[in-house]
Amino acid sequence: MERELAKNSDCDGHSSKGKHKKERRDSTKSVDSGSDGSHGDESWGVNLPLLALEKIFSFAIEGSGGVPLLCSLARVCRLWRQAACQPMLWQHVDLANGRVKKINETVQWLAINRLSQLRDISLAGWPKFSDEALKAVMENCANLERINLTKCINLSAEAVKTLAETCTRLNAIDLSLLDGSDVMSPANLKDLLDACGDRLEHLVMTQCMLRACPTILKAITTTCKNLKTLDLSNCRFSTDFLGLPIEELQVGCPNLRVLRLAGCKVRTPQATSKAKAESPGFVHLTELSLAVSTDTTINVSIGIGDQFLMRIMKNSRNLKLLDLRGLTHISAKGVQSLTIDHLERLYISQCSLSKYEGIEIVVQKWRHSLVELDLSWNVFPAMSLDVAMKKLSSGPSQSVLQTLNLSGTSITADRVRSILEGCPNLESVNLTSCRGLPRGMKRLHEKADLQELSEQLGVSQQAR
Repeated sequence: MERELAKNSDCDGHSSKGKHKKERRDSTKSVDSGSDGSHGDESWGVNLPLLALEKIFSFAIEGSGGVPLLCSLARVCRLWRQAACQPMLWQHVDLANGRVKKINETVQWLAINRLSQLRDISLAGWPKFSDEALKAVMENCANLERINLTKCINLSAEAVKTLAETCTRLNAIDLSLLDGSDVMSPANLKDLLDACGDRLEHLVMTQCMLRACPTILKAITTTCKNLKTLDLSNCRFSTDFLGLPIEELQVGCPNLRVLRLAGCKVRTPQATSKAKAESPGFVHLTELSLAVSTDTTINVSIGIGDQFLMRIMKNSRNLKLLDLRGLTHISAKGVQSLTIDHLERLYISQCSLSKYEGIEIVVQKWRHSLVELDLSWNVFPAMSLDVAMKKLSSGPSQSVLQTLNLSGTSITADRVRSILEGCPNLESVNLTSCRGLPRGMKRLHEKADLQELSEQLGVSQQAR
C-alpha cells in the first residue's frame, strides 16, 4: 500500500532502495565536505535537531496545511522524513487541492499512519469518498474538529451521523453541493443536528436543495445554541421563498456571528410585537450577506426591505461586513437607521439604495471605519455620488479606506483626484466602464497602476 501511495500521491515519504542509497551518499558527502570548512553550509539540513526541523516545517505549512508539502519534504532524507511524519504537523490537511489522487485508499492510509492528531480536513470534491474511508477517519482521528464534505455525494446519512457521534470534538461541518445525497433529507439532517447538538459552531450548506426548510431551521434553533456561522448561500427551497423566522433564530442561536443568505429567496413571516420586543437580536453578528443576483427576471429580493433589515440586525452594533448587492427594496433611510458602530465592508452594487437621496449620509456615517466600499453599477440621482465621494475623502480624521469599486458609475476625474488625495491608504480603485472618465482611466487600478493614476491626475506625493 505504501508503494502504491508513493506512486499516486507521494504522501508516504518512501523511496526505492536505490534512491535511499543515493540520499545516504549525498548526506555523507555533505557532512564530509563540511568537515574541512569549505562547504559547511551544505550540511545544515542533516545536522539540525529534530525539534528544530519540526518547527521549521510547521512554519512552512502554516495556512496551507500539510499536503502536499510534507509529502515532498518526507522524501528528501531520513531525518527530514522523520520530522515530516510527526503527527503534530498533520493537524490541518487539505485533500481538495488536486495534488493527491482521489481514491479512498489514500485517506484510509493517511488516517492510520499520519492523522492521529488531525483537527481539520477538507475532502471537497471527492464524489466517490466512501463510508469505509470515513470510518477510517472516525476511528483514527479522535481530535477532529472541522470537516469539509462538499460534493461527497457517495456518503450515506448514517455514516455522517456516526461521524458526529464518534468525533466528540467536531464543531464545524460543510455539506455544500450534496444534491441527490440522502444526507440532505429533512429527517437525516435533523438527526445529524441532534447528534452534533450544542457542539456545532459552524454549519455550511451552500448550493443545495433544501426541502422542508422550516423543519431544518427549527432543528437549528432548538439544538444548536452555540452556532456561530450559518451559511445557506445560493440554496434552493421546495417552496418559492424561505420563510426565515428571525426572532426564533435570534433566541435559539444567540452567539451567531456570520449569517450568509446570498442568492436565497428569503422572506420573513410576521411576528408578534411581544416576540419582537423580547428577542435579544444578534448581539455578536459581524457578517451579514443578503446579496442576490440581478441576472434573473424574477425579483428574488422582494422579501428583503427596510423592516427586514431592522429586525435581523437588531442590536448588531459590532457588524463589520454588510452585503446588500442587488437588493431592490432597501432605502438609504433604512440603512442610515442601522445601529452599527464600526462597519468595515459595505457592498451596495446595483442596489435600490442608490435611487434615493441620502447616499452621502450613509458614506459619511461609516467614513471613519470603512476599509472596502462597493458602489458599482448604480445610477445615483443628481449630484449624490459627487457629494458622497466628497464626504468620503474629506473629514476630521484620515480615511482608512483600502478598496473602492466605482465601476459603471458617473464618477468624474476631478472627484477621483480628490479621493486619491483624501484616502491615502487606498490599494485598489475600480473605474471600469465609468462613463465620465477618459478612456485610459476606465480600468482597475492597483499598486503601481494606482501610483501612475495619481501622477496622471496630479496628486501630490505627500497626499499619497
